[in-house]
Amino acid sequence: MSSAATASDSQETKEPVTLQEPLLKYERVGGHFHAIFKDDSLSCIALHVNFVCAGTYGGNVLLLELDGRFIRRLHQHYKKVNQVCIDETGQYIASCSDDGTVAVYILFPATGASAATDISGNKHSSNQNKEKARQVSVSSTGGEVNIYNYFSAVYAVQLEDRYAMKREKSFACGGVSGQLIINKRGWIIDKESTVHEGEGPVQLIRWKDGLVAWANDWGVKVYDSENDQRVTYIERPPNCPPMELCRCHLEWQSNDVLLVAWAHTLRVVTFKKGHAEQPASPTSAAALDAVEHQSGTITAEVVALLTFDFFVAGISPWGGGSVVSVLAFRPPGSGSSTGPPTSKSARIEGEGESGEMPYPEVHVVRLDGKQLSADLLNLKGYQRLRASDYMMPTLRYAHAHPSDLETDPSSIYDAGYGQLVYVCTPKDVVICRLRDADDRVQWALARKQYDRALDVALHDPRALRRVVLTDVLETYLGDLLRHKLFQKTAEEIHRLFIGGGEEYAKLWEKYVYVFAQRGQLSAIARYMPTASPRLPKVQYEMVLKHFLDSDPGQLLELIRKWPKPRRQDAPAVKQQTESDNSVAPEYTETTHVFEPLYDAQAWINQLETVVRRRRIAEADAERLSVETMYLMEALAELYTATEQYDHALRIYLSQGEFCSNKDFAFKLITEHQLWSLVANKVVNLMRIDKTIAVRMLVNQTEQLKISDIVTQLEGEPELLHTYLHELVLHRLGEYNSEIYSALHEKQVALYAEYAPDFLLKFLQTSNFVPLEKVSDVILQYFILLTTLFASLGVQVLQ
Repeated sequence: MSSAATASDSQETKEPVTLQEPLLKYERVGGHFHAIFKDDSLSCIALHVNFVCAGTYGGNVLLLELDGRFIRRLHQHYKKVNQVCIDETGQYIASCSDDGTVAVYILFPATGASAATDISGNKHSSNQNKEKARQVSVSSTGGEVNIYNYFSAVYAVQLEDRYAMKREKSFACGGVSGQLIINKRGWIIDKESTVHEGEGPVQLIRWKDGLVAWANDWGVKVYDSENDQRVTYIERPPNCPPMELCRCHLEWQSNDVLLVAWAHTLRVVTFKKGHAEQPASPTSAAALDAVEHQSGTITAEVVALLTFDFFVAGISPWGGGSVVSVLAFRPPGSGSSTGPPTSKSARIEGEGESGEMPYPEVHVVRLDGKQLSADLLNLKGYQRLRASDYMMPTLRYAHAHPSDLETDPSSIYDAGYGQLVYVCTPKDVVICRLRDADDRVQWALARKQYDRALDVALHDPRALRRVVLTDVLETYLGDLLRHKLFQKTAEEIHRLFIGGGEEYAKLWEKYVYVFAQRGQLSAIARYMPTASPRLPKVQYEMVLKHFLDSDPGQLLELIRKWPKPRRQDAPAVKQQTESDNSVAPEYTETTHVFEPLYDAQAWINQLETVVRRRRIAEADAERLSVETMYLMEALAELYTATEQYDHALRIYLSQGEFCSNKDFAFKLITEHQLWSLVANKVVNLMRIDKTIAVRMLVNQTEQLKISDIVTQLEGEPELLHTYLHELVLHRLGEYNSEIYSALHEKQVALYAEYAPDFLLKFLQTSNFVPLEKVSDVILQYFILLTTLFASLGVQVLQ
């Protein structure tokens, strides 16, 4: 049967639109389990990273692979096997049985044999079926077994932590005698000690980091084996069914956290080493229905209590976080889960109809009570089972992404990484595991939640096995394009493809053509990569041609943004001297020096033709259109890139006040000494930026003669005043000479018109103002002031 088998068509219900994504997936285990279920029944099971150890009602202890394939039979008890336990290394296995014995097996390295035979030295061995088995980390033959007889049924056995590494190896066991016994095996003799007795059969034992927890008819006790001290006692929940119907479940979540699930409750008990402090409220422990014992070295406290509306048939901690999975059992008539499961992925096909017995359920809950997931399982024969018939062993190993489940509930996926849970009944075994990245992506894709699928895929691309990341990317982008969200599509392409290098070059190339076909190049052009990856030259040319015809402003923006080709960008001039640095760095630095994005000279020729035609067409207009201005500046950019600075400057000067690259225009003049070009274009230069131009003209009197500048500014009195005023402020020593005396006389009138406040200071400063010639100007200025003051009601003394 395939993993996560779905329900029959008659039982399927229509999924709601807002169906919550399932956390878990399920797969029925086959292999040798089918043979077990045919002639026997499963009574207990334990998991290791390399194999499964199963005990049966017939007394067999079997080693199987995780997928159920047979490896070997370890031992034959006379009666039902109640529990099996595997140490961390997988070298030692313990089992206990109703026949009163505990068997500890030592697995040896493989000897090359592949047939299952009796273990040498096993005094209780019986005839075994010889079946072919594939080798795993344990051998199919050989080994050693030690038998301990306690003459009454043993219900529980547990090897101590790091059993294989200890010199004196210990295990704990207990059963119908009511005694909890710790057996310590020495070099010569074994030493046994009875830790507790007299409170009914010991049903379950869990040993972790020196702390032994066990359950009997009265409750749960914890014992410190290293200090030989009792730690705590947790009372059995009230109105709890007998152990035969509903067992206690103990699981160590960590070295200092014990989960106690019994009947309708789940308690979280923490242990702290060190001297205990007296509790602030003596009734707080009673409120949690637990008795806390303080040993002076280790204290225990119940920190959480969860109550359910079902019986707990098994528990499994998820990683090291605050999440557990709970196997729920509901007696007949106690719940609403008697119908078919509503989630396809949550149902495992079983036998027959449900009748009145509810399906068993797997809940994933946080320890603060919040439920994250709930699935129904249709296990074989569940109609005839009790809560005590279910088993939920867990295989946990180190996961790659530790996370904080308290702050990020979605990190349950990280916390469950490396976790395998078996949900078992006497006649069925189902693997329950967290849905991996492939499952989550496929689930989202099937529901057209493409953005969600992409987020999951990008979270850990290395975790994808069946799904290809680029396929998910294209599905997501294709959906955006179908909805005509071109701008968002372009932004997402940039976000998703950036840093992808050459791996994404083909995708970039594809989507540039897709946008071109849909007439949306303007949306993606600004994001096109120019290096790593580098697209075909024809695509850059295509984009420039598109904007030349449709949007000159975008054309100018791209030419400024993209690395510019240079005149000497050719393989023949690969060797360049250090002195070849006349080009401004921002116009020459490019990752691919000899592979320009486009042919600069070809585009210069094309732009010259277009600009010439436009200027002829707009000859009768007062000024050139904005589009023509953009094209002229784009042409100037290419002139600069190819070191034709004089042509670039002529364009900037012709634009005057409409030049948008003002700072660079002046930079061209100073860096490349283009004084001869501006000597006769002073008015145009000042219209680009009057302040910068005047400062430049005043500072460069050697290259730009004062008399020549004044001659050009004769028709622009305000510009002339600005220039002469700047000379007075910054070059007075040179200007206040007889050579420029005529200008001083002219400047009196300019000050009177444009800056009368400076007139008096100028008259005091200048040595060449003929007062008799400017008296009329001064008199007119005085009359103007008198009139102005009179209008304001101020009397002027005569």
